[in-house]
Amino acid sequence: MNKIEPLVIKLAETKLNEEGVKQLAEHYTAIDWLERVRKIQPNDSEFLIELAGRACYKSFGVGINPNVTKIRDNPKDYLTNVLEKGDGSILEHATVTFAFLNVSRVFTHEIVRHRAGTAMSQESLRYVRPRDISLWLPPDLEPASEKFSETVEEIEKRYHELESQFDWDKMTFEQKKRVTSALRRILPDGIATNLIWTANHRTIRWVIEMRTHPSAEVEIRMIFGKVAEICIRDYPLLYADFTAKQLADGTTQYIPKYSKV
Repeated sequence: MNKIEPLVIKLAETKLNEEGVKQLAEHYTAIDWLERVRKIQPNDSEFLIELAGRACYKSFGVGINPNVTKIRDNPKDYLTNVLEKGDGSILEHATVTFAFLNVSRVFTHEIVRHRAGTAMSQESLRYVRPRDISLWLPPDLEPASEKFSETVEEIEKRYHELESQFDWDKMTFEQKKRVTSALRRILPDGIATNLIWTANHRTIRWVIEMRTHPSAEVEIRMIFGKVAEICIRDYPLLYADFTAKQLADGTTQYIPKYSKV
């Protein structure tokens, strides 16, 4: 049994097509606004969200919409107002993609419940035949770690005994896929897997709030604590209302001022 630690990597994020943004600004006669605000808001994700929100009301400046007599010039003031009012739909325009590595299938069974506003691609045990059982040991099992390891090693031994009943070198890929799929049924939910997860910022805020809560399972709290750290660092205006609270087990709960925008 190989003991591993879950790892979170940010892979991608929303990027603007600057020429398209310029064309949109020209349509709204808002080039002055674009040049002014872009200088103080270089973050593509946060800028896109503001752009989408202002398009709803033609609020790029006074006079474009006769009903608008004043606007919030500062991106921080604008996005804080969006969060405060709960106008969360515009947060769905920008996304982040994470790699969750060395996570368990316990974790992935939990994360699939957050399906709105997400895309997921998980390593397939229908195609991937594991060489060993790698997993993370939850802190609650530390007192029984030796017995736990023995149990996992026994499962691993039995798995390879079953695996050895087949002549893999003579099997077609389709046959290998079917047998690999059947063999995985004895593997534990704790076996390490990898997941690519893309979500929009409205969803990410909600999942951080839900999954760093003390009632959440410890592994998912650890992982979304890392997600929270990345988002607070990289999108400071969208996550400025989150405060960190250290929990007794060493994980961190992240609590937003504006819940479920």
